[in-house]
Amino acid sequence: MKYQIKVSATAYQETGDAYEYYEEQSPGLGERFLKSLEDSYLKLSQTPQYYSYIRNDKNIRDIKIKTFPFVIIFQIMKNTVLVLRVFNTNRNHESLKNL
Repeated sequence: MKYQIKVSATAYQETGDAYEYYEEQSPGLGERFLKSLEDSYLKLSQTPQYYSYIRNDKNIRDIKIKTFPFVIIFQIMKNTVLVLRVFNTNRNHESLKNL
């Protein structure tokens, strides 16, 4: 079964911010970030249940984005993967408590 990916407004904004940051650092790096993100979305659309839970309530999961210090935080809802955050792991993890 293939899952549909839906991206929250917060995750969409975080993606744009990361893209802009990486492009400012080195032209093309933002594009590489988006490609890694896209690869992770493809994996999620195929086997989201493979990835580990990040909370005890067994509702929220994450997947690391290859090469970059980011994780995709998501939950599975029937045949949809809802992307809640594209989170920079160098940031304060306290903001994740309100998911």
